Amino acid sequence: MRAYGIRDRTAARIDTAIDRHYKASVQAQRTTAGVYVSGEFVAAVANAAVVVVGVLLGVGGQISAGTLIAFLFLVTLFVAPVQTASEVLNEAQNAVAGFRRVLDVLDTRPDVQDPEDGETLPPGPLGVRFDHVVFRYAPGARPALDDVDLEITPRTRVAVVGETGSGKTTFAKLLTRLMDPSEGRVLVGGVPLARVAFSSLRERVVMVPQDGFLFDASVADNVRYGKPGMTDAHVHAAFDELGLGEWVEGLPEGVATQVGQRGESLSAGERQLVAVARAYVADPDLLVLDEATSAVDPATEARLTRALDTLTDGRTTITIAHRLSTAERADEILVVDAGRVVQRGAHADLVGVDGVYAGLHASWRRSSGGAVAPV
Repeated sequence: MRAYGIRDRTAARIDTAIDRHYKASVQAQRTTAGVYVSGEFVAAVANAAVVVVGVLLGVGGQISAGTLIAFLFLVTLFVAPVQTASEVLNEAQNAVAGFRRVLDVLDTRPDVQDPEDGETLPPGPLGVRFDHVVFRYAPGARPALDDVDLEITPRTRVAVVGETGSGKTTFAKLLTRLMDPSEGRVLVGGVPLARVAFSSLRERVVMVPQDGFLFDASVADNVRYGKPGMTDAHVHAAFDELGLGEWVEGLPEGVATQVGQRGESLSAGERQLVAVARAYVADPDLLVLDEATSAVDPATEARLTRALDTLTDGRTTITIAHRLSTAERADEILVVDAGRVVQRGAHADLVGVDGVYAGLHASWRRSSGGAVAPV
């Protein structure tokens, strides 16, 4: 806020919201107070009427003192629920409002639904097929992906590169069925994703996002989300297999170290290391990495690169590459530009051909000062 000089405007918006809340609360309390006072007034009038009428009848000898007391007791029993109802009126209003919000959430239809009688993915390595896929974020909008038609063979490490906004992340989201295409089909293992049961899809296809999300728990607990039931020793062994044993031992309490809310006690690169370990223990057949090495320091990138080499070994891997050092190590590169796959091939073949990839690679080399990627 200070950087953009909007402190006063933000303060004004907050003050307006607080003022609206204040006025609504005052109105609600006035209503509650009015109902409560009315209930008390009715109770007082009823008791007074019984006393006056009872005294007059008693003087005339028509009722006894015991009958008057009984009437007073019955009046109290009658008005007590009215007084109680006025006291809970405000809480009832809050409960109804909250219940309506819950119903709104429950009635929200998910964009992607688990198919009834969904199929399971076939065993073994998984290939990928994009069958003339088109995707728009809104009806009538410019396609984020436009007529993508390609096939990726099993056990291939593929890097998807392109400028910001070219459609790389959309490609990854369609592949993991976080979204469905507007046109065309995405097939994994020869099965259209729209027919694959979520239980099979999430077990066999794992995505490591750009900013690995961590829960407010220990490192081991976060890794165990990939494979429930693992012991701390098994978690430590997984870090050792990824070449991260020395790093995890350097944490204050090893794998028992608490990471804080959203992993705030770890750096961005360290959060990514935990996310990679979580994907490793899940043992997927298709792995999707969304710019996993972006925004990390060189030392962490070196660790992460070695871990990713172990993680991707023998698996079909689709990497959304921000740093082209990742693309250089891939078996094949897909170059996306304005939603279309405009080039495809190995790094050695593409870098020497005049095209989008050669321009991106030259720009990356200039910005990185010609540095060689860590191995």
